[in-house]
Amino acid sequence: MSDEVLERALRRFDEAANPQLEMRALSLAARRFATIPGAQWEDDGWAEQFEKSIRIEGRKIQRPIRKIETDYRENRIIPDFRPDGKEADQETADALDGLHRADSYEFKAQQARDNAFSEAVMGGFGAYRLASVDEDEYDPDNDHRRVNPGLIIADADQKVFFDPQAVLYDKSDARFAFVLTAYTRDGFKDEWGEDKVVSWPEGVTKRQFDWYATELVYVAEYYEKEDKHEVCYVLDHQQTGKKEKFWASDIEGDVKEWVDAKKLAGFNVVEKRKKRCRIHKYILSGAEMLEDKGRIAGQCIPIVPVYGNRAFVDGMERFWGIVQPNMDLVRVYNSCISRLAEVNATSPNEKPIFTPEMVAGHEDSWSRQHIDRLAYGLINPLTDPNTGQIVATGPLAYIKPADMSPVLAALLQIVSSDLLEDEQDGADTVKANTSAEAMDIAAMRVDAKSGVYLDNMRQSVQREGEIYLGIVSEEYTEEGREMNTMTEDGDDGQIILMENTSEGGENRIRHDLTRGKYKVIASVSEATATRRDKTVRSSLHIAEVSLNAGDNEMSQAAVITAVTNSDGEGIDDLKKFARKRGLAIGLFEPNEEEQAEAAKQQEGAEPDPTTILVQAQAADLNASAEKKTAETAKAEAQTLQIMDELSTPKVIRMGNQAR
Repeated sequence: MSDEVLERALRRFDEAANPQLEMRALSLAARRFATIPGAQWEDDGWAEQFEKSIRIEGRKIQRPIRKIETDYRENRIIPDFRPDGKEADQETADALDGLHRADSYEFKAQQARDNAFSEAVMGGFGAYRLASVDEDEYDPDNDHRRVNPGLIIADADQKVFFDPQAVLYDKSDARFAFVLTAYTRDGFKDEWGEDKVVSWPEGVTKRQFDWYATELVYVAEYYEKEDKHEVCYVLDHQQTGKKEKFWASDIEGDVKEWVDAKKLAGFNVVEKRKKRCRIHKYILSGAEMLEDKGRIAGQCIPIVPVYGNRAFVDGMERFWGIVQPNMDLVRVYNSCISRLAEVNATSPNEKPIFTPEMVAGHEDSWSRQHIDRLAYGLINPLTDPNTGQIVATGPLAYIKPADMSPVLAALLQIVSSDLLEDEQDGADTVKANTSAEAMDIAAMRVDAKSGVYLDNMRQSVQREGEIYLGIVSEEYTEEGREMNTMTEDGDDGQIILMENTSEGGENRIRHDLTRGKYKVIASVSEATATRRDKTVRSSLHIAEVSLNAGDNEMSQAAVITAVTNSDGEGIDDLKKFARKRGLAIGLFEPNEEEQAEAAKQQEGAEPDPTTILVQAQAADLNASAEKKTAETAKAEAQTLQIMDELSTPKVIRMGNQAR
């Protein structure tokens, strides 16, 4: 079995890696070009042509890279989980949002996203992955698992390979994928043993040889998608209405006994045969299977691709970043300024030409002419040996500095214009008397240059959310487990998984991540601080308009909204005061803490004199009403008695006769 897996994996790896060798080599060269000093001259032709010349590197490519990365960091992208269907609910969707934020913070997942985005911008491709790990691997009593939504994959264009038949951006249609992990030779021996040191083929072609590089042994993590039909048991409790679903392969022990036990517990059990997708993970060396990890949690290959630019040409997927289209222009620019620097260094000024006799005795002063900044130089006059008369007193000629070639000047101007075309500042340059609205419009125009990269990252983060959702539905299933959550502003929270509650006399289970379907929406939005600044400006504008219109209540609410969204040193007390006023006028809904505080104050507060007087008057009125009611009832009883007596015949006995 292991030999079959290894053979299949090697064959599939060749299918995925071989057609992309040249493209991935270009991607690596582009990342080196943008980051490593000297790498802009690594191309064989340029390096040979300027081998013995000054080689200057103009950092022209750094500015557009920094601009795109800055736009991304100022517009963070986070997946938003939303209910999709009757069994899903908004409360659980909000819990998923909070869990994802908490897990991202716990495992520093943002670093993985940033690294993948940076590699995609420079080389065209980056990636990161998700994993299920022990909550506390050092605690023997803790069997809980946590989901890490962002593990770094460095050099993804050299380490990650997908099924070549997958055509979707997020690779959700891929049948398999590889992630290569590099070990030092000693690290591999410690992990797997010295007798198994056989490296997995790298599958890449490097254009540049590094003299100082660590000897690495590569191991392949091979993910394989398995679609199989399995028996599924759907349980519906007769009294509580609780519904559950179990796959036969996940049931421990005898399945028939398990089904009978569920029936005795009051469940209706329905058996269905449905298609199920599982992900199998293997660890492979170049010669054998090192470990069979078995089926992992989730229904998706847990690798998130990130592309800079992507296209299919001649039936093959191709990608590139912002560096590759500009590499030749930058090299031409470097050659031009290097030529100018060389001319400036070798012949900065005119050099006089003398005979040896003319400078004899003055050699030192002439050699230090530019160093000591001498006001003049001395020479010996040339004399006619026959007559003794002076023949010449000045230099015989001059060596003039080289003039800039018209071709070089024109080339430098063209290249500089092309490189600067995408660097026009727009919103980066703040002009006087420019409104905030105009600057926002200019910023939107400039940000359009980053639009493709940000939108691709949005698709990647959406894929991350889909993978995360599949894993947590299998890992976060312990009834009563307390989980930490986090709000968008970074405040901590907590939920209880599978919590039994009774609302309105109806029993239900809260935060059940195994039930219902949820969709993932990821959108590019501004940073929280930027959005708050815009909220403050909009609220103050609304307050001004409302005040002019005579709507004081709306104006007050807008001012309170502006204050609560403001940031600054020493403003916390003002924000608390504004929130209290907002609660008083009904602008905000009180949270649980505020509700508890209000209830406590009502219980312990003493009534004011007015309240006491009102309560006394109410008691007096109640007593008077009760007295009048009693008197009325007594009068009615007496009246009924009199009427009864009048309607009854009377017999008067006198002695023994009746009359």
